[in-house]
Amino acid sequence: MMANLFSYDFRYDDNEHETETSEAQKEVEDRIGRVYMRLVDPQTLPLGGEIDDTRHRLLRAKHEQFINDSIHGLSSVFTVLDSSRPWIPFWCLNSLDVMGSDIDDRLRRHTTDTLRRMHCPSGGFRSDPWQLPHLASSYAAVMALVVVGGEEAYSVVDRHAMYRWLMEMKQHDGSFAVHTGGEIDVRGIYCALVIASMLNIMTRELVSGCAEFIARCQTFEGGIGPYPGVEAHGGYTLCGLAALEILGCTDVLDLGRLAKWMCVRQMPFEGGFNGRTNKLVDGCYSYWVGGAFPLLQKALRRSANDDYLYERPALQRYILACCQDTRLGGLRDKPGKHPDLYHTMYCLIGLSLSQHYVGVDPAQEIADKSSVFSVPARMMQWGAVPARSKIIGARINILRPVHPVYGISFGPLAQGIKYFYSLPPLAELLV
Repeated sequence: MMANLFSYDFRYDDNEHETETSEAQKEVEDRIGRVYMRLVDPQTLPLGGEIDDTRHRLLRAKHEQFINDSIHGLSSVFTVLDSSRPWIPFWCLNSLDVMGSDIDDRLRRHTTDTLRRMHCPSGGFRSDPWQLPHLASSYAAVMALVVVGGEEAYSVVDRHAMYRWLMEMKQHDGSFAVHTGGEIDVRGIYCALVIASMLNIMTRELVSGCAEFIARCQTFEGGIGPYPGVEAHGGYTLCGLAALEILGCTDVLDLGRLAKWMCVRQMPFEGGFNGRTNKLVDGCYSYWVGGAFPLLQKALRRSANDDYLYERPALQRYILACCQDTRLGGLRDKPGKHPDLYHTMYCLIGLSLSQHYVGVDPAQEIADKSSVFSVPARMMQWGAVPARSKIIGARINILRPVHPVYGISFGPLAQGIKYFYSLPPLAELLV
C-alpha cells in the first residue's frame, strides 16, 4: 500500500544499465518528484516524508472555462482532429457532466444539430460528407447524444441503418473493421457493442464470435492486445474487458494473468498508470487501465469489502497534483505537457472511478449472462457503493459516479437505456 508516503526509494531502478527508456523515466520522475515534494509535510521528512493530501483541489472553474473555450472555437492547430470531430463534443460534454457542471439548452441543441450533420444515411457517423463512417466516431457521437439526453438527441440515430452498417463492418472471425476496408482490432468490437447495447440493436448475429476473438488477443503477459499476437495495451485491455462484460462472458480470459498485468501498470513512484510494459505514466490511463479494475473486480466475483486491486488514493494524487494545468485549466498527460480535451475527459472519469467504488453485488448478479436480451438489466445492475468511497482532498473534488463500461455517469446512461429499450425490438424494424 502506497498510502501517502513519499520516498525517492520508489523510483525506477535501471540496475546501472542506462537506456533511452530509463533516461526518459528518470526525467519524468524528476518532474513529478518536484511536484510531490511541495506537498510533503516537512515534519515527516525524518520518517521518509508524507504528502499532505488535504491540500488537493480539483480546479473545477478553470476546467469548465477550458472546456467552454474549446466548445466555442479551436485554433487552426486543431485541424489535425478534423477526422475526429464527433469526439470533441463527447470529450467536452462528458467532462462537464461528470463534474456536475451546467450544460445549458443552447449547448445541447448545438451539439444535437452538429452531430445530426455528421450522421451518415447508410449508418454510422463521420466528420464530413466526403469521409467514411467510422466505428470510433460513431461510438463518440452516440455517447455524446446520450449525455445530451432527450428525444430530439436520441432520434438523430437511425437504428435500422446503424444495425445494417455494423453488420457490414462485422468480420468472419468475430471482429469488426472500424470502417469499410479499415483496420480490425478489439477497439472495433468495443465500439460496436457499446453502440448496439445502447441502442437496443443487439442480435446473436452481431455478437457471434466476438468473445472468442477477444480471448485470442490476450497475450502471454496477461493483458489484451489489439489483435492476436500483438503486445498487450491498456486501452485495448479495457475495450476487450468491457466488451466481454456486455457479452456476459469475461470468464473466457485467464483472469489471474490479467489481474497481474493490470496491477503492475500502476507506477510505484508516480501513482498513475502506464499503458504498456516499460512505458511512461500517462493521465489518460487513469481510465484506460484504472477503469478496467471495476470490471476485473466483478469478473473475479470480489465484493466491495475486498476493494479494487490498485491503490486508489495514489491515482487520485497523481491526477490532482500532476495532471491539472493550474494556469490554462484542463488536464494533461503528465507535468510538462499541455492540457487537451482528450486527457481532460479521461483523467476526470478515471478520477471518478477511483473515488467511487462502482460494482455489482455478486449475490445479486443476473444468472442469464449470455443472452443479448439480458444486457440492459445487467448493465443497470452496476452502481456506486457510498460506504466504499475513497476521496482525497476537499469535498469539491467529488465527481459523479461513472459506469466503467460506457464511461459516462449513471444518470444520462439510465435515461438513454430507458428510451431505447422502450422502442420496438430490432426484429420488427427489419421485417
